[in-house]
Amino acid sequence: MSASGNTGNRLLAGFLCFSVVFFAVALLTGNDAPVDPDVEAREDASVDPDVEAREDASVDPDVSAGVEVPVASASASVAARGDGLAPGSRGDRLALGSYSLDEPARHLKLPNRLREVSGLAMLAENRLLAHDDEKGTVVEIDYRDGSVVKDFKLGGPRGRVADDFEGIAAADGRLYLVSSSGRLYEFGEGADGTTVSYTRYETGVGRFHEIEGLAYDPDQRVLLLVSKNPRNKEQEGLIAIYRWSLDTRRLVEDGRILIEATPLARRIDRKKFQPSGIERHPVSGNYFVVAARQRAVAEINPQGTVLAVSALKAGRHRQAEGISFASDHTMVIADEGAGKRATLSFYPVAKGR
Repeated sequence: MSASGNTGNRLLAGFLCFSVVFFAVALLTGNDAPVDPDVEAREDASVDPDVEAREDASVDPDVSAGVEVPVASASASVAARGDGLAPGSRGDRLALGSYSLDEPARHLKLPNRLREVSGLAMLAENRLLAHDDEKGTVVEIDYRDGSVVKDFKLGGPRGRVADDFEGIAAADGRLYLVSSSGRLYEFGEGADGTTVSYTRYETGVGRFHEIEGLAYDPDQRVLLLVSKNPRNKEQEGLIAIYRWSLDTRRLVEDGRILIEATPLARRIDRKKFQPSGIERHPVSGNYFVVAARQRAVAEINPQGTVLAVSALKAGRHRQAEGISFASDHTMVIADEGAGKRATLSFYPVAKGR
C-alpha cells in the first residue's frame, strides 16, 4: 500500500475515535438536560413573603416599646403551639380586637351572697366557677341566668380556710386558688355544701409582688400568677407574670415575665395599669389581663409583648376582678359589687372580626 493510503487510513481511524469520545461525553452530560429552570421558582411560589408581616401587624410598636421580657427557656416554642384556630373562624386568630367592648351582649346581676366575687374559671360545658374574696368558698354560677348552682368550701382539721383570695384556675382535673401573697391551694371539686381537703404551696412571690390573678396555660403546663403592685422599689412600675409548674410544683426557673406598666396605661390615658385578673385565650394562647381600677383589658403574648389595650365601659364595670372565656369564645368579665350587687358581663366575638 502506498504512503498516501496509510495516511488516509490513519486519519479515518482518528476521526472514528474522536466521534466515539464525543458521543460518550454527550450521553454523560445529557442527564442534566431535562431540568426545568422554572421548577425552583414554582416550588417557592407557595411561600407568601408577607406572612411574617401579617403576623406582626397586630403588635403596636408604641405599646411594646421598652418591654423587658426574661422568659424561661422551656417556653421558647409556646407561640407556635398556641396558634390553634377557632371552629369557623376562617383561619383568623381571635384577638382583643375581635371583641366589641362598647356594650356587653348580656349583663347579669348576681345574688347578694356573691357581692365579693373575684376570680373566674370556666369548666367544660360552660360550668362557671367563682370564689369568695376572703373565705375559701367556691361557687358554681349558672352561665345562663347568674343563679348559684352549688357551693363548697376548703377546710381541714383547723376548720374553714380563710385568706385573701385573688384568683381561681382549673388544670388537669384539679382546682387552684391563689392568695395575694402568692400562696396556692390545690383541691378537687366538691358537691354542694361539702368541705374539701386541700394542699397548700408557698411560692414565695409575695415578697416581691402582690398577686391579683390566676390562670392556666396548658401549652406550658403552668399556672400564671399576675401581679398588681410591687412590694419593693426595684420592681416599681413593672407588672410581673410568674409561671408555676404543675409537674415540679415549683416556680419555673427564670420563667418570670416583667412588663412595663406605663405603655399600657398610656393607651387608655391613665398613669397606671394594675391587673386584677388574667386568663389565657383558648384560641390564640395569649393572655388577657383586666385592670379593675383603670377599667381596661389588655392582650399580652406569652413572650411578654403587649399586643393591645382597650377601655371598658365605666357604667358596666365598677370593679372588674375576674375574666374567663366560654366554649364559643365569649369573653366573660366579673365585677365586684362595690357596695351593690356583683355582675357578669358577656362579650361575644363580634361579627366580621
